[in-house]
Amino acid sequence: MKIHWNKSLVVLVILLCIASVIGAVAYSNTFQKKLTYYNPASVTEAPLVISQVQGLQITEVRLVNQGTAWAAIEIDVTNNRDSAVMSIDFIAKNKGSSGGIAMDGLLEEHNPRIIIPPHSLKTFTWHLGEIIGEPAFLAAAIFADGKEEGDQSSLDGLRNRRAARRFENKPEANGGQR
Repeated sequence: MKIHWNKSLVVLVILLCIASVIGAVAYSNTFQKKLTYYNPASVTEAPLVISQVQGLQITEVRLVNQGTAWAAIEIDVTNNRDSAVMSIDFIAKNKGSSGGIAMDGLLEEHNPRIIIPPHSLKTFTWHLGEIIGEPAFLAAAIFADGKEEGDQSSLDGLRNRRAARRFENKPEANGGQR
């Protein structure tokens, strides 16, 4: 009887040790996956921004309002294409999470708006508190000629937000009211 009790005690101790190790690993991973956001007031240099869209060039990235909680970057984008940019998406990713800014000139079906005319430059402002990690990307664009380029998930996001917005603005979706 005494031998059986000792074996049970050893098994119990081993199981507790295994559970402790698993718990410690899970606890540690939770803290390692903490997202890194910029503290805008402490940023002294603009993050790298890379274009993933052919014909859209990041001409310059400047830090503005440095040393304040409103610090941001201004991104000069040059459209070297013969077609206007109608929708654009900037993203920054960190450990599976992402943040960004998007502009969609095709939200209003009967009133399209050009984001960047052909062969011209446009400046976009992105608050540093909204940027998760570095580098940031000009991830996707939709052009007036119907061509779409860049990250597929960004393009899907632009189209999905547009479809949802158009659905919300339909009179039938709001009980006949706008």
